[in-house]
Amino acid sequence: MSNKIKKAKAPSTISEWVIVAPAMEYVLAATMIAMCLAVAFYAKDGYHQIGNAKFEAYKAVIVIGFALFLMMGICCFINFLYAKKPWRLSVTDGFVLAYLLFSTISVVSGGFYEDALWGSFGWNMGWMSQFSFVLIYFAMSRFGRYSRVIAGVYCGSAFVVFLIGILHRMMIDPIGFYEGLQGSQMAQFLSTMGQASWYGSYLAVALPVGMAAFLFAEKKLWRILGGIYMAIGFASLVTQNSDSAYFAFVAFMLIFFLLCLESREFVSRFAEACTLFFAAGKVMYFLMRIHPNPDLEYDFVTRIMLEGRSTWALLGLCIVWDIFLYLRRNRPYSAVRLRWVKYAAVSLAAAGVFGMAGLIVLQTKGMLSGKLGEALGTVSYFNWNDAWGNGRGRIWSFAVRVFAGESLLHKLFGVGPDCFGSYAMAVHGEDVRLLWGDKVLTNAHNEWMTALVNVGILGAVSYLGIFVTAIRNFLKAWRQDSLLAAAAASAVSYMAYNFFCYQQVCCTPFVFLLLGMGEYMRTKNEARRKG
Repeated sequence: MSNKIKKAKAPSTISEWVIVAPAMEYVLAATMIAMCLAVAFYAKDGYHQIGNAKFEAYKAVIVIGFALFLMMGICCFINFLYAKKPWRLSVTDGFVLAYLLFSTISVVSGGFYEDALWGSFGWNMGWMSQFSFVLIYFAMSRFGRYSRVIAGVYCGSAFVVFLIGILHRMMIDPIGFYEGLQGSQMAQFLSTMGQASWYGSYLAVALPVGMAAFLFAEKKLWRILGGIYMAIGFASLVTQNSDSAYFAFVAFMLIFFLLCLESREFVSRFAEACTLFFAAGKVMYFLMRIHPNPDLEYDFVTRIMLEGRSTWALLGLCIVWDIFLYLRRNRPYSAVRLRWVKYAAVSLAAAGVFGMAGLIVLQTKGMLSGKLGEALGTVSYFNWNDAWGNGRGRIWSFAVRVFAGESLLHKLFGVGPDCFGSYAMAVHGEDVRLLWGDKVLTNAHNEWMTALVNVGILGAVSYLGIFVTAIRNFLKAWRQDSLLAAAAASAVSYMAYNFFCYQQVCCTPFVFLLLGMGEYMRTKNEARRKG
């Protein structure tokens, strides 16, 4: 009989220790699916306080789901330390942690502790919400094995939301939310999301996800489903009547255009998407005439999309582009040769943004004369005043004054998450009452300006860094997984839309969900490539 004693085999990988990880992946997937469904469809009493109702549903899902997830995570964390695996944090991870740190500091530096914890009534974007966004990101980026299933449920629920939005614009109410409302109220509320601007924010984040399937899917079935989703999304976009959504549309379409230049097939699909977008405007114009709402007043861009002759011309150009690409389908294609097209597209987009800003300045100061000045004078967006952008001119000017008047402590660390309104009333109460009367101003209607006040320069830079680094990383690696393209386009769309809007439960949790998905896919593919 041998006297040798066999030594216990040391664990070679963390997967031998973390046996609870698969269970955490299931719990996380169930939680995220429940979040997608709850935010999309839950409403307590129709449109009455629908924002609060959706937040309460979101909070319940997050608290229950992540309580179980984190309890299992403690075991996972202990095993992780026992296995002595090195910590691996990406640059985006670092910005997310920095944002959480500075958001926490802002709670203390601001002094509005109760408001900072849960946020302003109706918005609920306090520290607890910011913490939940960070939690969603890190959970998905580490345990996002079922990201595709979650993305499928997200798109499926969004499809229903979009469809109801279209029917509402045609004065057809399958869910009974319009009962007892006047025509003017029906014009302001849409689908299961409530206010049209909240609906637009949901659409801006969700639409690019399904559109990516149409553009980049290899299987015909997924491309067909993506095309149907995209068609309904476009039809809803051109009728939701918020010009901010078109700004987001241009942003994510630019991202998709740059990616589609990789192959002729992708370019052809992009051309088809453009054709479908302009066609959606014309189809919806005729459908909405069947059951019109006389109290619905179109915003500037919505009127052009539905009634403008120029969009007929653009539709014709897209059809010609489709035919041209079809005729050249067998010709040699070189993505390298089209690199200059990417530079031209980015330069044109940048020139458009700075050009419009310059025209606004010149027109406002009366420095444009002749036919150009007269033409621009008829467009409200080129004339800066307090009423500019549905009152954003007054709000932004006030927000700049608020930040300029802050102490150094508040400039650096902020006044607290979602405490813009509390601070404004405490320090600039007379100005607030003079400008808005009994109305409550809870944010700057520009998420990046609001972040500057709420979490300070350090928090705002960290917050912006999350998006910039994630988008950069996703665009570098998108060829390995089309979900990375979807996440990048949605993040860009969110940034563009919320240049005119704000954080809220209909959009912000989902953009962090997509950022977490993208980070999981990116690191997974990177690890596979290395080893």
